[in-house]
Amino acid sequence: MAVGHNMANESNPHLQQIWEVRARLTCVTGCHVGGGRDSLEIGGIDNPVIRHPLTQLPYLPGSSLKGKFRSLLEAADGKGQNGQPCSCAMPTCRVCRYFGPHKKPHHTLKPTRFLFRDAFLTEDAEQALVQAAETTGLFYVEEKYENIINRNTHVAEHPRVQERVPAGTTFDFVLGVRVYYGDDEKLMRQTIAEMVQLVARDAIGGGGSRGSGQVRLDNLQILTVWPEAQG
Repeated sequence: MAVGHNMANESNPHLQQIWEVRARLTCVTGCHVGGGRDSLEIGGIDNPVIRHPLTQLPYLPGSSLKGKFRSLLEAADGKGQNGQPCSCAMPTCRVCRYFGPHKKPHHTLKPTRFLFRDAFLTEDAEQALVQAAETTGLFYVEEKYENIINRNTHVAEHPRVQERVPAGTTFDFVLGVRVYYGDDEKLMRQTIAEMVQLVARDAIGGGGSRGSGQVRLDNLQILTVWPEAQG
């Protein structure tokens, strides 16, 4: 027997809607979200970007996006302690309610609300990178050289090479949102808009303090994808 709307509670969650937040994520500057290396090659790239294992095209993992959005919301709300994600599990905590309390499987906040999807290249961006690779020989990325300046001699030394997704590259950003009966929908929408603004003023991936990772999210839409409209 289905639980009535007025009977839904924290221990017996009742799903009301599923939203899908969609936007176009554009790399304003080169973006580096790191991937692993299978081998160490002389003269090779120090810091490769993460790539799809079949196509070798770069993408932005949902885990990296979730970590950035969560950490910025925690900073805005003064949450977290000793460098760790927030685990207070308080009903009034946006971070714990929407992202889940850190390392606390037993709580009364219902399941995690925000589901970050992997962000893949838009069709136009994929075509542009493939065409550029045929012309330049670069593997769908740019190579950014960085040096460490010796503080005594003021001479650059120890050059390192980092892969970056080129500026102007676009990805399809998708965030799933579970809405349960009793959730404050207005606050959820405000939180999503706030996080988007925070990310646009910060950086995604490595090297943010050195110019990498500036992004913007355009054409933001919040769509109800379940239950489907009848008609």
